[in-house]
Amino acid sequence: MILISILVALIIERLGARSEYWQIDYYLTHYQKWSQQKISNNWLDKADIGVMVWMVVPALLVALLYSFSDFVIWELALNVCVLLVCFGCAKYRKSYKAYLNALARGDNEAATLYAFQMGQTRTEEEPNGETFGQTLAWINFTHYCAVMFWFVVLGAPGAVLYATTRTMIELLKDKTNDEPPENQRLCVKMLGKHTQRLSVFFHALNWFPARLAGFGYLIIGNFSKGTGSWLKYLLDFKTCNRKVVTETALAAEQIEQQYFGCTYEAACMMRLVKRNVLFYLFIVAALTLFAGLG
Repeated sequence: MILISILVALIIERLGARSEYWQIDYYLTHYQKWSQQKISNNWLDKADIGVMVWMVVPALLVALLYSFSDFVIWELALNVCVLLVCFGCAKYRKSYKAYLNALARGDNEAATLYAFQMGQTRTEEEPNGETFGQTLAWINFTHYCAVMFWFVVLGAPGAVLYATTRTMIELLKDKTNDEPPENQRLCVKMLGKHTQRLSVFFHALNWFPARLAGFGYLIIGNFSKGTGSWLKYLLDFKTCNRKVVTETALAAEQIEQQYFGCTYEAACMMRLVKRNVLFYLFIVAALTLFAGLG
């Protein structure tokens, strides 16, 4: 059931589940508005436990939906719908296409702007920066690999909890908009004081999936080149998981520096991350066959 749910969700998502109804941002915006109206701001502002409860509620609601029926078709449909919503990254797809178009017409300034919209806070030429390909690797990890990991471990509620945390962190740390959208303003207003705590929680959620994703890059990429980077962070609990994923991905793909910021780099990294999703599917299939995973 788990493997079939992931496969069906990935196929539908690739075919074009792009509307706002398949993006978790849409539902979290309504959840934020409802919370703003019904819940005391003091409770969220001052109580750490209140924030964590608020974050967990969407996952609990999904768990409640499962209790309505144990019919296989119902569970499959619910799994697929939840995964589609958690996978949803329409805004990144739109920015990615715009980035490629900007490069094609030689507009490097516009390409840089679209790269920043996708989360590339610093270019490869700046201290502690990253290439655009590394940014793609991180987006793929947080929207696909980590979602699948928590879906396998905790079911649909686990995927929802991860996607909720991911979305809140993205909104809290997004500095690209001079006039933030409504959902971002609500998020900052409600959770701004708890950014550090939520970041620690998100780091914990990503720690093991990041090492697993890194191992996948070794298997499907350049094993000898990527092993050193992966082993360096294997038992490191402090280094940012984004650095672990992106450095291992770049080492495994071995893109020459002259291609950084070009369509060739983006194409190479997209092939790598797509193969890594297949690696995750292979792991799930193996667990299904040999470990009795449902």
